[in-house]
Amino acid sequence: MTFQAHPLAAAFGALIFLSSPASAQSGPEQGSGDGMGPPPSLADIPAWADRLFGHLDADRDAVITGGELAVLSSGPAAAMGGGRLRRMIAQSDSSNDGRISRDELIAGTERMFNRMDADGDGILSEAERPRPPAPPRPPSIPMPQPEPMPMPDMSGVD
Repeated sequence: MTFQAHPLAAAFGALIFLSSPASAQSGPEQGSGDGMGPPPSLADIPAWADRLFGHLDADRDAVITGGELAVLSSGPAAAMGGGRLRRMIAQSDSSNDGRISRDELIAGTERMFNRMDADGDGILSEAERPRPPAPPRPPSIPMPQPEPMPMPDMSGVD
């Protein structure tokens, strides 16, 4: 499996830039460097999920709701894969009540981690770790194809 083809790469890539609860609500800051990328090992997931939960639970009611996830689908967060992250977190809602608890987030993150951990050793190697998505490329404009020159009419020529 190549790294670029991994469907979770952009989702976890968006996490690299979440730096504080306020930035999660106003948009991630690039280059914050606080280690919000994916957890390096399966054992690190609970602490990692607690940090992410703290970033996203804006009203501090111990659940993440769709309204709190909405920030990931617009602005700079969306450009960094936030929409995919939002879908990944929403898939953690095992009770299907529209509210993600800490335990659900941990279980969902473990499932995602295990999909990324290609060799199953419980540690994400550099090759298995996601990168932020590449900036979108400008659309290419197709060049018109030249029309072939018509053959001269040679019917009246000797």
